[in-house]
Amino acid sequence: MPETTLSPSRRRPLGRCRRLAVLLACGVLGLTAPALAPAPAFAGQGTTGGVRITEFTPPTPDSGPVGITGGPDGNVWFTEQAINKIGRITPRGRITEFPLPTPDSLPDDIAAGADGKLWFTEPSSNRIGRITPRGRVTEFLVPTPDAFPLGITGGPDGNVWFTENGSNSIGRITPRGRIREFPLPTPDSFPYRITAGPDGNLWFTMPFSNRIGRITPHGKVTEFQLPNPEGAPFNITAGPDGNLWFTDGGGLNHEIGRITPRGKVTRFPLPTPNSGPIGITTGRDGNLWFTESNVDRIGRITPRGRITEFPLPAPGEGRTPFHIASAPDGNLWFTELIGNRVGRVTVGGRPG
Repeated sequence: MPETTLSPSRRRPLGRCRRLAVLLACGVLGLTAPALAPAPAFAGQGTTGGVRITEFTPPTPDSGPVGITGGPDGNVWFTEQAINKIGRITPRGRITEFPLPTPDSLPDDIAAGADGKLWFTEPSSNRIGRITPRGRVTEFLVPTPDAFPLGITGGPDGNVWFTENGSNSIGRITPRGRIREFPLPTPDSFPYRITAGPDGNLWFTMPFSNRIGRITPHGKVTEFQLPNPEGAPFNITAGPDGNLWFTDGGGLNHEIGRITPRGKVTRFPLPTPNSGPIGITTGRDGNLWFTESNVDRIGRITPRGRITEFPLPAPGEGRTPFHIASAPDGNLWFTELIGNRVGRVTVGGRPG
């Protein structure tokens, strides 16, 4: 599919942001004038229980960092939803921001592709974006209007896969930009995040229908109902044990879930009530790491279900740790949606 540029009349206005992933961005964050200053931006550091958390502040105020991923260039890449930019941070904390060509596109999730580039979703402009490690951006229009793409991941087939929150579908885009869409069997499930599974399939969350979905590279979809009656699965990742792990912030009993490739679910309640788990990823230490957005903590859960929580260096500021990723430097990196920071988690004083 050729790269395109939306005219102002076809942009999705901010007032129509009604989907799960951008409720905070539409209701809380404000767009501000850009201010590029690619330099180290140390914000704070703290160590608890052998885990060191270091924070860095992007050069543009109120940038709204959301999605984050390790890049093929050894750096970490993240979306800045409130200012319409993609950010890059080196292992030492030097940040560079790259503006997107389409205004008000609300970049959300980001992932590394098999082609050595970074791919990201632009829900408000209904596009999938691609950025090279040097910062060159190309955008591709999703065929279905108002598809509202959100989650994105590199697939086992060499393509990139994404969720279409607005059109209730899963999308696939080739490295050259050709898009195909696969409708989901359950109406109004609003698929959110997606990941490549250890079984060679893609797995995704459906918060509003309380389900986990699986789609093969050929497009066959299977859905698994979660046992938590108030469940709302958010993010999902492949675990070190051959299963899928996900965050569940539904109801008041927030938890981490584990689902086997055959669909068996195990629930692990979090020790802190209403902690707001959002992002989750696998660390090099063989554990799962997740963010707790309501209590400004980073959590760790072992494959056997033992949970430990680590506060951010200055807790109580309402910084909203959001998504988290394992990076090439061996550490975990996460975004702070409201706090306008990117954090680094180092385990045991060494890469985690």
